[in-house]
Amino acid sequence: MRPFAERRLARHFRAAGAVSMADAIAYAPRGAADARAFARLKGADVLRTDGQGRWWLDETRWGARRSDRRTRAVAALLAVGVAAAIAALR
Repeated sequence: MRPFAERRLARHFRAAGAVSMADAIAYAPRGAADARAFARLKGADVLRTDGQGRWWLDETRWGARRSDRRTRAVAALLAVGVAAAIAALR
């Protein structure tokens, strides 16, 4: 659920054109999942403030966050595959 809520927020900011400090927008999370995703993305500096209560999506950091998540997912799948292969050979 975490990646889904984060992607939804990124889509929201992109659709609003809020991808630079000059284009920052006001944002209020709609629900608990959005509030948690907003807090995570703020903490990772993916969502950045203009200092006046408006927010924008740092696309460079967003891309790096997604890439890191994909790398971890692939590593986890490989580990499960290796464990399954070892178990099958015993």
